[in-house]
Amino acid sequence: MKWQCRWATKQDRDVLLSLFLSAFGHPMNASLWAWKYDWQDEFGVLAYTDNGIIAYYGGLPRLFWLQKKKINAVQICDVMVAPQTRGLLTKNGAFVQTAKTFLTAKTGKDKTYRFAFGFPSDRASRLGQKTGLYARIDTILEASWRASTPQKKLFWLKSRSLSENDNTTINQLWHTVQKSLQSFLVPQKDAQFFDWRYLKHPTHTYIAKLVSWKWSNKIVGIVILRDHGPEQGVELIDLLGLPDNLGQLLRVAQRYAGQINRSRIFGWLTPNILSCLPKPVTQSEVAGVHIATPDLVKTANQLQSRCWLMSGDTDFR
Repeated sequence: MKWQCRWATKQDRDVLLSLFLSAFGHPMNASLWAWKYDWQDEFGVLAYTDNGIIAYYGGLPRLFWLQKKKINAVQICDVMVAPQTRGLLTKNGAFVQTAKTFLTAKTGKDKTYRFAFGFPSDRASRLGQKTGLYARIDTILEASWRASTPQKKLFWLKSRSLSENDNTTINQLWHTVQKSLQSFLVPQKDAQFFDWRYLKHPTHTYIAKLVSWKWSNKIVGIVILRDHGPEQGVELIDLLGLPDNLGQLLRVAQRYAGQINRSRIFGWLTPNILSCLPKPVTQSEVAGVHIATPDLVKTANQLQSRCWLMSGDTDFR
């Protein structure tokens, strides 16, 4: 089978959504695709044959900070290969060729993005590492905590819904948090990010809470939650606060879960964040954090075990 690669365009959307359905077994809402890609120009690379599109490798721009330096990065999204060609997941196959085309054009010291990052499947991560495209720099854990009983009060804390009118407060909190995490690779989470990622998400409904100390009104942080129903519980999507205050934010999440009769809180997070929280009831590894860039070994060594990432840093939670 011969194929060629090219940049995807907005006119490819319907065909790529069809490929997504065949690759993953469930549909993607067109509004979610638009939320990710419609505001970008060169947002992904596809492979095609005379019979149609057989693979896609997309990216979503993200800003990071490390030691007072801003880093432009890109999050790899919606990597997919048509089921009939999955046997070609080799170093010369469509997956590797779309990845190489995208990464060569977009990542590196003098390129649009310093590095790409993502949470690939086991098969994709093995192939990516084997071909020298990817290097693993950290771990994503799923941790869970019990919900609080509905009667339990948090006398020292209060919370209210986060809104678009809180932009100044969010930005002030973000700058304070960023200064406290300079030795970590931290994604930018300012008001613009919260508005785009949570308040205006096209398909998911998030519970966004601004938490403060009851007596002083000083801001403690922001909690983002997503309710998955009685069986799964409430997902801890994001926390923005000083490391010493993350435990207080988790207590707000646990109380909310109890109030809506859920039995647990669970979330994805890197070990650096988990170390700032009370000990979970359960924890297990669910994914690795991988990067891609031309100077892969050097960059991976610099970033090793320094990530500050949660569920909300994926594009699908």
